[in-house]
Amino acid sequence: MVKETIKPIFIISLDTELIFGVLHSLSHESTSLMKKDDKKVRGCIDGLLDLFEKHNIPATWAIVGHLFLEHCEKEDGIPHKDMPRFKEDWYSPDPCTNIKRDPLYYGKDIVKKIISNRIEHEIGYHSFSHVPFSECSREVAEAEIKMGIKLAKKFEITLKSFVFPWNKIGHVDVLKENGFKIYRDENLGRYDLSQSFLVRKFNGGMDKMIAPPAEPKWANGIWEMPASMLFCDPQVKFSVLPRAKIGLYLAIRSKKVFHIYLHPHDLLRYSSLRDDLDKFLAVVAKKRDEGDIEVMTMGKFAEVLNGESEEE
Repeated sequence: MVKETIKPIFIISLDTELIFGVLHSLSHESTSLMKKDDKKVRGCIDGLLDLFEKHNIPATWAIVGHLFLEHCEKEDGIPHKDMPRFKEDWYSPDPCTNIKRDPLYYGKDIVKKIISNRIEHEIGYHSFSHVPFSECSREVAEAEIKMGIKLAKKFEITLKSFVFPWNKIGHVDVLKENGFKIYRDENLGRYDLSQSFLVRKFNGGMDKMIAPPAEPKWANGIWEMPASMLFCDPQVKFSVLPRAKIGLYLAIRSKKVFHIYLHPHDLLRYSSLRDDLDKFLAVVAKKRDEGDIEVMTMGKFAEVLNGESEEE
């Protein structure tokens, strides 16, 4: 259990996946935006790194494992022949070329840029091919995890934090068995499909106004860290910044965690998002400098928790 002396914590995690997050959802709005100008996609990552430097804030970059690669090739005409399949055609969209020809499928340069940044960011993991863990077999989950560990070692990175693709949680025991210390749990919120129509409407409206603080939970040998909010809302753009500010203040008051996340390519979806994040991180930095909150990566937070916790 977590000791009550832990200070309020701010965490930001980034689902860093380039095309892989929407590869099997070709109708997704972000797909056309990314394909229209792949340089802008990397520009989003550069822009985020600039913001984090400006405010001296470390982030957890949850990287899709395929992005550790600079190139890949088919074997006997089959992409990633050694990987078990979630679906028979799962790897069929993979061009099996290189970063120059298909830069949305490879990201070795991105990983290098993050780990060489003056801010001590964390490289977390987001599966090798963006497989939904709640739907895949244990064999697939193990292969996805082990491949990431193998590729990360080439960068001298030890993976500690995991973000489930689509937030679909499954095979948590595989994470624990392979040395992961913490994973991002489902979003907190009041909205629930099991509720009546009127209750859902009311709670959905409340979720647009207030992002709840979160608390880590120790379960089965690993930390579950829920997210407070996705820092992106194309439908109600103006709600993101005030919602995050309220959530941050509530976390400080209650001595809890405020954990936001986004995808770098979310910055392509509406122009004001980068400015909203800049303004919000300025508030976080001010509160940190005043001693009201600590800023940590997911991995660092797990280290703190493991040093200040007891297994029941």
